[in-house]
Amino acid sequence: MRKFIQQSLVAVTFAASVASVSVATAQDLVLDKIRAVVNEGVVLDSDIASAIRFFRQQATSNQQSLPEDSVLSERILQELVDREIRRQRATSIGIAVDADSVNRAIEQVARSNNMNSVQFRRTLNQQGFDYDLFRKNIEEELLLQRLIEREVQPRIRVSAQEIDDFIESVKGDEKENQRYRIQHILIAIAPTASPEEVSAARQTADSILSKLNGGADFSEEAATSSDGARALQGGDLGWRTLQELPAFLSKAIRKMEPAELSEPLRSANGLHIVKLIERESNDQTQIEESLVRHIFVAGDSPNIEQKLAVARQQLQSGTEFKELAAQMSEDPNSASNGGELPWFSKGQMPQQMEQMANTLKVKQLSQPFRTQFGWHLMQLMDKRTREVDDEALRDQANSSLRQSKVEQETERWLRQMRDESFVEIRS
Repeated sequence: MRKFIQQSLVAVTFAASVASVSVATAQDLVLDKIRAVVNEGVVLDSDIASAIRFFRQQATSNQQSLPEDSVLSERILQELVDREIRRQRATSIGIAVDADSVNRAIEQVARSNNMNSVQFRRTLNQQGFDYDLFRKNIEEELLLQRLIEREVQPRIRVSAQEIDDFIESVKGDEKENQRYRIQHILIAIAPTASPEEVSAARQTADSILSKLNGGADFSEEAATSSDGARALQGGDLGWRTLQELPAFLSKAIRKMEPAELSEPLRSANGLHIVKLIERESNDQTQIEESLVRHIFVAGDSPNIEQKLAVARQQLQSGTEFKELAAQMSEDPNSASNGGELPWFSKGQMPQQMEQMANTLKVKQLSQPFRTQFGWHLMQLMDKRTREVDDEALRDQANSSLRQSKVEQETERWLRQMRDESFVEIRS
């Protein structure tokens, strides 16, 4: 799936766990231990265990490294504390997420992976994901989005001059017309930090950088040490243009080569270490689009690849693609349309599908290939380049600049809520 969300929070109380036990001996009684008191709420051992299980499943699916459970447990505990703070804040200002909103969000994720919601749930279960935890995860993400819309976005302003500068840069500088995939570690420093605290943060950042230069895995180190919002996703910020990054980051990234690490970079939020994973051309004044058709079979059963290999031979022998798509494809959005998908550009399809489309020549058939939720057989039907008009370019500039500012302000807002909350961590 294009976007996985962070771990689930199971909202149960210590009192409920005790009340559920009527008569038991001391040996039979197992209490769900409180790990943190957060204002009037709690985080339990069971919450942490569920989250660890979900993150391990997610990391395996994404081929991401995670630290050992003892380290991961502490990281997840802090994340669950922050989630409890956000939940309480949402309740206090009347924000809630209803079941229909969660259903619509899951349906959207399913559609982005060319499935309906029933197929999506079945595939999640086949891959070992707890659907209830996944659903709770979606609910938490929607809650955060609504909090940001209420509390952060109204503070954000993008000037006409900033938009003009954005457009001028993408039209006049080759590096500005590239996309950069970045990993990120943040060592947070409070605005009121003493010189001693700043010095300690600097030592921590230097120690992390030394480990990374010595061969430590960046994803694991981010999950272990970063205070950034994407820490438990290995610090992966995805693909960004320079305009979508804060000035201090874009300045550093411009000078870096793939696989290179930055020195610790200071900002108002703290110290940042970034790694440039890769970069690619990205002319923002033009959009490259692909038109494909495919046959999709959900799951990862060993016989699916062979089944699609036989289908490929049939197509090469003259069988109509639309005929086989109608018979075999489990994509409810395209099977009845000969397997044809809408025109798409970068970022609108799962990464493996985009990569395959980019390697094919027009009319060429792919070999069977696997994405996270099943197997595909694809044919590239056409390619085109579409010019972005000035109005669309200004909208794109406004969106990119706004998103960059929202991310920075969200970091400060989350830290402020944590600082203003009562948190007691228990061993």
